[in-house]
Amino acid sequence: MNVSQPVRFYRLRPFYLYLGIASVSLFSLAGIGAALAAFYNLDGSFRYPVFSAFLFGGFFLGCSLLGLWCILSYYRERLEISGFRLIKHDVFRTTEIPFDEVTHLQWFSLTGAIVVESPFKKFKFHIDNYSKAEQVEITNRLRHSLDHDMQEGWEKFQKFNASIFQPADQSPRPESVVFVCLLFLFACIFTYAWWAGRGVHFLFIGLINFAVALWWFSDFRKKTGKLKTKQPGKETAA
Repeated sequence: MNVSQPVRFYRLRPFYLYLGIASVSLFSLAGIGAALAAFYNLDGSFRYPVFSAFLFGGFFLGCSLLGLWCILSYYRERLEISGFRLIKHDVFRTTEIPFDEVTHLQWFSLTGAIVVESPFKKFKFHIDNYSKAEQVEITNRLRHSLDHDMQEGWEKFQKFNASIFQPADQSPRPESVVFVCLLFLFACIFTYAWWAGRGVHFLFIGLINFAVALWWFSDFRKKTGKLKTKQPGKETAA
């Protein structure tokens, strides 16, 4: 433990703010459109228009609330590390554990979670919630601020999350492609449901899925293009 180390605050990466704003915007529009389409039953496809309107509205309202939670988490949650203590600020509570009271630190390789325990307190956070540079700094500070004997799972964590300790310019994760494919699939399914006469609201939802998938795919290609231009031998001469 080095008490001379400066106090550092680590906030959630901006992805959660953008995700929250996108979720609130898209799900609110989808909910309003689906609820109105079901309530007025313009094409006669709903047997119980009022119940269907409440059902669609409730579902998309729940999704919108999850988006609001992401926004609130971005502004409220943060991890504070100083030379002598750890503080986890959650949305509605704060947990403080001095380094000299820590009895166990668990590194979870699969989920990227880190659990800090003392005799009376405990908190957990996920390393993926922070930027690449902050992930490196957080793991290094925790690893060197606590006795290695009280740390468990470090070797597996380091091996499974090797990308944290590699150069910053990495290719986009494969799950991004999977996410885009799923959105395109949902867009096709909802559009087919509209084409089959199930209701105009399905077309509306399908278009939203298609727009999000197109944006995500464009962002994925942009990141991939930047990575290729930075690779040795592919940079253009000035």
